[in-house]
Amino acid sequence: MRSGERAPAEPPANRLGDLDRVFERAGTMAPVLRDLDWSATPLGDPDAWPQSLRSAASICLGAKYPIAIYWGDDLTLLYNEAWSIIPGDKHPWALGKPAREVWPDIWDIVGPEFDRALQGTGMWVADRLLPMERRGYLEETYFNYNLSPIMAEDGRIEGVFNAGMETTSRVIAARHQRVLIDLIAETASATTVGEAFAGAAEALAGHREVAPFALLYRLDDGVAHLTGTTGVAAGGEGTGASVQLGVDADPWHIQEAIERRRAVVVEDIGRFADVHAHEGWPEAAHTAVTLPVVRSRRRRRRVEGVLVVGVPPGLRIDPQHQEFHAALADRFALSVLDARREEEERRMFEIEHRIAETLQQSLIPALPEVDHVDLAGCYLPGTEGLEVGGDWYDAVPLPDGSVTLVIGDVVGKGVAAAAQMGQLRNALRAYVLEGFSPGAVLSKLNHLTLSLSGSTFATLLVLRYEPGDHTVQWCRAGHLPALVRRADGTVELLDGDGSPPIGVFEGVAFRESQRRLQPNDVVVLYTDGLIEKPGEDIDVSIEQLAHRVGALPLGAGFLDAIVAPLADTDRRDDVAVLVLST
Repeated sequence: MRSGERAPAEPPANRLGDLDRVFERAGTMAPVLRDLDWSATPLGDPDAWPQSLRSAASICLGAKYPIAIYWGDDLTLLYNEAWSIIPGDKHPWALGKPAREVWPDIWDIVGPEFDRALQGTGMWVADRLLPMERRGYLEETYFNYNLSPIMAEDGRIEGVFNAGMETTSRVIAARHQRVLIDLIAETASATTVGEAFAGAAEALAGHREVAPFALLYRLDDGVAHLTGTTGVAAGGEGTGASVQLGVDADPWHIQEAIERRRAVVVEDIGRFADVHAHEGWPEAAHTAVTLPVVRSRRRRRRVEGVLVVGVPPGLRIDPQHQEFHAALADRFALSVLDARREEEERRMFEIEHRIAETLQQSLIPALPEVDHVDLAGCYLPGTEGLEVGGDWYDAVPLPDGSVTLVIGDVVGKGVAAAAQMGQLRNALRAYVLEGFSPGAVLSKLNHLTLSLSGSTFATLLVLRYEPGDHTVQWCRAGHLPALVRRADGTVELLDGDGSPPIGVFEGVAFRESQRRLQPNDVVVLYTDGLIEKPGEDIDVSIEQLAHRVGALPLGAGFLDAIVAPLADTDRRDDVAVLVLST
């Protein structure tokens, strides 16, 4: 070559290098690409491929992202290793085949999209449902993909560039998560096992795309009772009201799931159950999973029931579905455990309530007959929380003709409060009968209360009435003041000096007060349950009670009228009222 002369340019066909070197970049696809008889395909011999196809092939086969090239009028398919899993069992047969032959099952969806790409309009879709037949059954798949036109050197559109990724696993995982969230929401407020089963049925009914059908069985003494269904017609062999295990036909393999404590797959369910096809899918489910609902408690694994869940017909049971089914059964078992605990606690609560109420009612005395005095008492247990409190009253007549009235409130609720109240009542009666004055009674009772193991404190009002001179002597230990209703309708408070509740401080000086009453006066003693309202000042509540008492007519029915506003209401606390008419 003479100095100054240029070397001849390489032939255009070699600008990308030999196509065999391009095929080498295709990884495990390289032998398949080299061995394929391309001349028998619409693409023809690779040595004759146009430069635009060579360029597209180089980009496609060397990429690690799923890419396919559809070329020519028939949209003949060429794809890389990452894309080869998308056609499933059609790989490697799909190489060199026209798109319509590869995708007849979804051509009604993607065909118009390819037409738009060939006309120059690219597109991108996310999570597109593509019902594919790629593994011997109609499969529910989802994809993110684009379709872009490929230009030839002369500007004509000769092919379609397709990059995409299957998102089926992510779409299904999101659905599974929504089912579990709804299951939690629908069963969160369940207070009985029955409500937990009903909530689970409600949750599954809203997710037919995940559970095309479901049957919920509750286990009771060897019998599985059907408590709810979704997506399955009644009347078939598999939808009977109950299954006596070991005796009745068991098409759902309920006994096996219970004995093995794990999921059992049931195939060909159309033999014994009429399952509805889900809207948007051409066929009904044909497979189910029977899940034991096992609640673990104190190392015991008790089976509460069985959950039969249909598998979407376009999907197969894989590890992702197995994890979901395990999570579904575990979450439902937790809901059942919570509901069972609620039932047990409520049952124990009701037992305690009955015991406490019986105990307390037995300690509320029948009021004695006292000369020159009329006595009336009333006790109303609280209704909220099914607990009885420690309110009580008593009247103790003395040999000198006087009578001592007592009303008190032991802080607390339930059996403990009722028992404590009984101890205080018995001790108090003894002190009164020994002749101690109200202040001395409270002093001794305070000392006794502080000495008792596990004791609590209590508010008390002890009032002694002398019929001869109509005087009252009283002492309050943290309790509300009594009311005196005069004949003219005016009302006064017997407040005097107050002292702390008993059982709080040792050595308290319980100071007494005294006042003279008029004939026909009425004294009203009460506990805070009669007047206490959330957020309202107690002094205002006492004033309102005094106004109401002053407006009531005296005589028969006076006490009933005082408590009448509470008769049909929910009461946070119990109520005791004692009335003395002079």
